Amino acid sequence: MKLKSLIVSFFIINTLFFNAQIKAQNYGATPEDSITCIKNLIYKDYIKTDPKLALSMWKTAYKICPGSQKSLYINGASMYKSLADKEKDEAKKELYLDTMFTIYDQRIEYFGEKGYVLGYKGQMMLVYRGKEYKATFDILNEAVQLTGDKSQTGTLVALMYATANMEKNGLMSKEDLVTIYGKLMDISGTQADEKYRDAEGQINAVAAPYLDCEVLIPLAEKGFEANKANLDWLKRMVTLLKRKKCYDADIFSKVAQAYFELEPSASGADGMGRIFWKNKDYNKAIEFFQKAVDMAETNDEKAEYTMSIAETYKTKGDYAQARNYAQKAINLKGNWGDPYLLIGDVYMQSSTTCDDGKLGKYGAFWAAYDKYQKAKAVDANAASDANKGMAKVSGYFPITQDVFFHGVKSGDAYKVECWINESTTARTK
Repeated sequence: MKLKSLIVSFFIINTLFFNAQIKAQNYGATPEDSITCIKNLIYKDYIKTDPKLALSMWKTAYKICPGSQKSLYINGASMYKSLADKEKDEAKKELYLDTMFTIYDQRIEYFGEKGYVLGYKGQMMLVYRGKEYKATFDILNEAVQLTGDKSQTGTLVALMYATANMEKNGLMSKEDLVTIYGKLMDISGTQADEKYRDAEGQINAVAAPYLDCEVLIPLAEKGFEANKANLDWLKRMVTLLKRKKCYDADIFSKVAQAYFELEPSASGADGMGRIFWKNKDYNKAIEFFQKAVDMAETNDEKAEYTMSIAETYKTKGDYAQARNYAQKAINLKGNWGDPYLLIGDVYMQSSTTCDDGKLGKYGAFWAAYDKYQKAKAVDANAASDANKGMAKVSGYFPITQDVFFHGVKSGDAYKVECWINESTTARTK
């Protein structure tokens, strides 16, 4: 300790009194306070080996030189969280938590970054003061308002949980919840980092009970007249209605048209395509879906709109073109299962046209099974639909005797003719 004290004293002389870039008052009101401050800032050396000593030294530094280092607050909050987690006495635990929350507030006072720090404080509120619904929501909501598209993933997810708690306890309407959900997804959608995709998954899971057509359609109908010139509202509502495929509702047409008139965009063009699709004007629908592809800024968006074209061709019964555009979507977004599901569907539906009196129709079923398998392999989110597809199509597989007479047995390679023109594997029940 003596050696460390000498080193510390030397550090003080060279930094606090001779380095003009460091303000001495940040390390205490007097030179004596500064010496005490620097001596105790080495608390970090003892956090793991002697946590009691570390906490005692931390308290001294926190009292004498609260403006010295941001890490004083990061480590302090962590230490008091650890104390609260280990404490069995509820009264003492609450005192530790009170101190932790005070540390967050004082960090803002000395080092700013209000939105960022409130995000962490709100996350801790959600965990430890979960029944303080409004206080928790207000802190997290303010954090997101302040940080915007720079919001941390944990803060976005926590706000969705806090919002759901508000609605469940009668403190917020479903409409307000859906609005906040839309804003959170908008923020997350601007980020390329994969961790935001994980956050979206968690946000969607919390919001799922509120995001079906039975909820969204009345919300859209209720808010349309007041918001038909509100670009943000229209964009958000079109996105939500599309995400849940609420295309049959009349309000979808109204919202999509109003949005596209105000701001022609890829999303708006897709919305217009949905309107024509609903009215069975498939050629016009494809025209607008192609505009959406051309206007899209990312490959993921292009893939989504390309799939709209594929689905329209599928509806028209033009299976070759449906496969063509599904393959284009795969090239744009390779880890997406939906295009493979669509190809599997059109293969299965082609069993009649591929029936050559031999094994042709079974070849269509086998090829469909391949695509469902592929969908499941590349995209866990497609697993449920892929399993259903495999279960359905396998019900049409031939028995061993049916293929035996054609010189084929289960496991053999087989070339599917007709328009499919792919190699597959023979399978039997």
